[in-house]
Amino acid sequence: LTPGFTLRKMQRMQPYIEQIVTERLEEMEQAGSPADLVEFVAEKVPGAVLCELIGVPRDDRATFLQLCHAHLDGSRSQKRRAVAGEAFSRYLLAMIAREREEPGEGLIGSVVAEYGDEATDEELRGFCVQVMLAGDDNISGMIGLGVLALLRHPEQIDA
Repeated sequence: LTPGFTLRKMQRMQPYIEQIVTERLEEMEQAGSPADLVEFVAEKVPGAVLCELIGVPRDDRATFLQLCHAHLDGSRSQKRRAVAGEAFSRYLLAMIAREREEPGEGLIGSVVAEYGDEATDEELRGFCVQVMLAGDDNISGMIGLGVLALLRHPEQIDA
């Protein structure tokens, strides 16, 4: 998976990331004051970027994120999380099957193109879940904390 996380890959994603951030900031501005950075930016940008990284089709991203968040939501009962997890797994396995037929440019497509059946569906499914687990909340928190740090230390904004 290392080739999927190279500087070159991240640089290729930069225009998309900038577009997503700009759209979220514009949406926040249109909503007016007071603005909730977490709601408009920190909760939305990480999922969109991770979907791009993984290779989730753009038309499926809202569904993908809804299923993912329902599966990972610790405030839900264990039974509801299990049902959501099954739905998320079904979606992932269907996406992986599509990637096996026609690999895309995301991480799943790259692994399928490079390793074929050596990478099992279960490994690819687990990888997607781990990327979302490790990335979504962490990135969201860092956006919020980063802005808070800049508000507390405005002399660092230029840096």
